[in-house]
Amino acid sequence: MRKVVFFLLAITLITGCNERGDQKKGTVPPVVEALPVEAVLIAANIVTEVVVKPDPDGDPWEVEKVSGYQGEALVSNIFDRIYDGTLTVFDYHSGEPLSPDDVKEIEAEFSNDRTLIGKLSFTEDWYYDPVAHHLHKRTRSVTFGYELYNNLGKVYAYRAAFRADLN
Repeated sequence: MRKVVFFLLAITLITGCNERGDQKKGTVPPVVEALPVEAVLIAANIVTEVVVKPDPDGDPWEVEKVSGYQGEALVSNIFDRIYDGTLTVFDYHSGEPLSPDDVKEIEAEFSNDRTLIGKLSFTEDWYYDPVAHHLHKRTRSVTFGYELYNNLGKVYAYRAAFRADLN
């Protein structure tokens, strides 16, 4: 009996370790929460733009709105996946796929300084669940916007680097 228990325990440990190892390698697909049956699509392909690096001398509300932004992991992960070949990104304007070398050229235009990504533009689908009174968002893609500066050193616009599809 003890041999059976030890055998089952060993199998459980091995299986659990293998699953966690696969997740680290990115081989396990991400879990996407199922939408409730009663959810109603209220916006398709809606674009939400967030200036993640607002002018600290400007509107205090703009600074406060993004005070919890911790997006460095997202930015780094997307670039890492582009360069290791596991993510294809697309030209924002033409929709054509970009190679890792194309992305390196874009990065070089900004001195390889990813901290200059000051705007994120998300394309999302929004669903409303009238029963639970809950809004569900499904993010389709993110576009990184690099800051462009005027001759006074102030951001005057953003250049779309590329679109990364998330689903």
